[in-house]
Amino acid sequence: MNLLLSCPVCFGDPSSPLTQSAKWGVLFLLVVVVCVLSGIASVAVVWARRARALARAEAQAETPHLDERHAASI
Repeated sequence: MNLLLSCPVCFGDPSSPLTQSAKWGVLFLLVVVVCVLSGIASVAVVWARRARALARAEAQAETPHLDERHAASI
């Protein structure tokens, strides 16, 4: 676990305002990235649902026409 933490020389005083601001800045950017990725994923889910609904509607629209043509040819 100590390998993941930076040394005090590089990181600075953990209680200094500059260090606290850097931590909050990283957290804010992480939240922004998660929100953007969530938005992209939700758009993909909505598009997938709409595509399935459109495919079902097209399949239902084609089915009666095939039955009518088959009945007319008999």
